Amino acid sequence: MRDYDKQNERHKRLTEEKLYPLLWRMAIPSMIGMMVSAVYNMTDTFFVGLLNRSDLTASVGIVFSFISIIQAIGFWFGYGSGNYASRQIGKKNIEEARKVVSVAMTLAVGVGIIILILGLLFIRPLATLLGANISDSLMNATISYLGITLISVPFMLAANVLYNVLRLQGSARDSMIGMLTGMILNILLDPVFILLFHMGVAGAAFASLIGQASGFLVLLVLSRRNGNVAGGIGMVPSGLSYVKEILVGGAPNFCRQGISSISTILFNQAAGYYGESGVAGVTVALRIISMAYALVIGFGQGFQPICLVNFGAGRIKRVREGFRDALMTVTVFLAVTAFVLFMSAGEITGLFTQDINALTIAIDILRAQCLVLPLMGYYILIGMLLQNIGKFGFATLVTVAENGLFLIPAVLLLPFVFGYSGFIWCKSISSVAALVFSFLIGTKVWAKCLGNK
Repeated sequence: MRDYDKQNERHKRLTEEKLYPLLWRMAIPSMIGMMVSAVYNMTDTFFVGLLNRSDLTASVGIVFSFISIIQAIGFWFGYGSGNYASRQIGKKNIEEARKVVSVAMTLAVGVGIIILILGLLFIRPLATLLGANISDSLMNATISYLGITLISVPFMLAANVLYNVLRLQGSARDSMIGMLTGMILNILLDPVFILLFHMGVAGAAFASLIGQASGFLVLLVLSRRNGNVAGGIGMVPSGLSYVKEILVGGAPNFCRQGISSISTILFNQAAGYYGESGVAGVTVALRIISMAYALVIGFGQGFQPICLVNFGAGRIKRVREGFRDALMTVTVFLAVTAFVLFMSAGEITGLFTQDINALTIAIDILRAQCLVLPLMGYYILIGMLLQNIGKFGFATLVTVAENGLFLIPAVLLLPFVFGYSGFIWCKSISSVAALVFSFLIGTKVWAKCLGNK
């Protein structure tokens, strides 16, 4: 089947098939990908935790905040180009979609090389900025992990662009295959390098480097098959006009993940008051919470191409129905997940650390978050919806609310005022505040852009 025919078939499926089964079919590959991503993010913590050293476990959490910043840049370029490209595909402007992806790939590789060079030149100040100066052992472990991680940055950025471009145009299967290839390879190599070769955190970084490079190559091949619309590395004529589309369209994702990284750094610094065990406890708790969110985000990602293409095609009622179906589903899932995590918090956290102080902190943070978890489906989905319908300013405000507008002040203030209790509850309090904030914005935009159409 020719690419043109495949593109028409995909457009027809997204705009005409029965909605709820379509939502699940689109969501399942993304959910699998997000779940493997969450497991992948926890793998380093698990295998390094088997070494029974809090400084090594803490270094994984510290470097992960840097990796999150890199992912934020990759999703910035990927979502920005993917959003624009998918809307153009909805209008059947295929060449326009291809051009914006080419510009995004060029930006990703160029920025990745710059970060690699500057990071290696200033690696110790970077580690200090991330919060590794609690002890000499933590600093050494962080530099070991970070130095190798920097080499993977160009691959990571380019892979994030291709993954999001493929997913947002409805090619969920190809995007999932590309991402899973790198992640599964990383998961398999972690115990080999960390435990068998006794490389410690450096082994975790090497496994990640090989996985990132392999995943990028697979995504690059798949982006040129199966009717996918993708571009190569190299600026196109009038490329600067596409840069604006990319930066504006992807800003909500960059702001959300960038702010999340900053808040994690501050959270780690606040945990530093309780020593390496404090940072290790925060690392474990946040990893487990991310597992709960992974499937919800994956399900929401299944809704996104439906929203993008139908909004571009003027099928507003279908957008409304898709959002409501998605919200109902993720709310039920989060309620069940919160109950399971709350009741088994001790057993789950014990898989990642045996340090009693780290365990106590991880359990307390996890259980506090479980109390608000069932309510957070709306917060996640409304941010996606606002971005997909072109309300980038509102989308940015919503997506930075939890970890930016509310968590950063909470981390800076509540532990100082209320001590340990303030430290434990600052994440949950910021979640509730963000939910209320997003509801006020979401209902206003819904009535204006999606109501009675």
